[in-house]
Amino acid sequence: MNTIKISFKILIFLSVLSCTSPKKEDLTPQKYMDEVLDIIEKNSIRRDSVNFKHLKGLINEKLKTIDSIEACYPLIEYTLTELKDHHSIFMPKAQKAKWESTSKTKTINELITFSGKTLNNNIGYISMKGFNSGDSISIQTYADSLQSTIKSIDHKNIKGWILDLRKNTGGNCWPMLAGVGPLLNEGICGYFIDRKHKKSSWFYKNGETGMDSTIITKISKTPYKLINETPCIAVLTSSKTCSSGEVVTVAFRNKKNTKSFGEPTAGLTTGNTQFDLSDGSAIFLTTSIYADRKGVVFGGKINPDELLTEPSVFTELHEDPVIKRATEWIYEKH
Repeated sequence: MNTIKISFKILIFLSVLSCTSPKKEDLTPQKYMDEVLDIIEKNSIRRDSVNFKHLKGLINEKLKTIDSIEACYPLIEYTLTELKDHHSIFMPKAQKAKWESTSKTKTINELITFSGKTLNNNIGYISMKGFNSGDSISIQTYADSLQSTIKSIDHKNIKGWILDLRKNTGGNCWPMLAGVGPLLNEGICGYFIDRKHKKSSWFYKNGETGMDSTIITKISKTPYKLINETPCIAVLTSSKTCSSGEVVTVAFRNKKNTKSFGEPTAGLTTGNTQFDLSDGSAIFLTTSIYADRKGVVFGGKINPDELLTEPSVFTELHEDPVIKRATEWIYEKH
């Protein structure tokens, strides 16, 4: 059986869902896989593409030779590959524990995967790489620090902002959205649409971000508001802009005074929901696709408004043709 080869960096989680599951002391490989298959069959956006009767027969046959929960892990990975959504992942217990305690294992510099500066003394520039953590302390540090960086750059002569997502390989979208909130303005900035066509909105408001009426990440200090609350914003994307990086990309689509530049994104514009399993592991299952604030549905690559080829080599920001074109556009708007 082939196993999934997806990096944890592309992870996006919507919410943690619990389900009725066997007690730990009663857990057997059969009960464990029944739990897994039940979650997938009920919630996967691709459930209708899988013959679950046939799949369960294959799994049950394999279970005859399995005597531990850990030996079930390849079966879970195989099942997720059969969905062919190219996004669902399985996170074993040890990996999940590490992911939920990054503040204990990483330095501040490793957690702050973004940088900011002023270009030409009048353009704010934020480069956001992926943020891969489910640790509450790390999440808070990231979101607060990103807003603080935006605040430190902002001044009355700023004509516009460049948000560079070309190296954003994904992770956890909520601290990204909360941190970049001052550029988003307040309100609904996108939707997750499930297989039954139900729409769940994602929002930024007063330093808070989340789904529908549920707050998931919140700035711990007074949230920052730009001096010019409706600036021109250029969003830069590439083929490395993936998953949660694409959430941020979609959040700026169809936003007033905003234009995107660069290359099409990776195409993982689908949302994963976290389902915790009885042994402490988790499945991050693809349960939805993205739509922007006006309801435009994606599900594949996001094409920029202005297509520009990513340079193979450049040494300074001012030599980057994508940044140069974004800068020109901002000046054209003034």
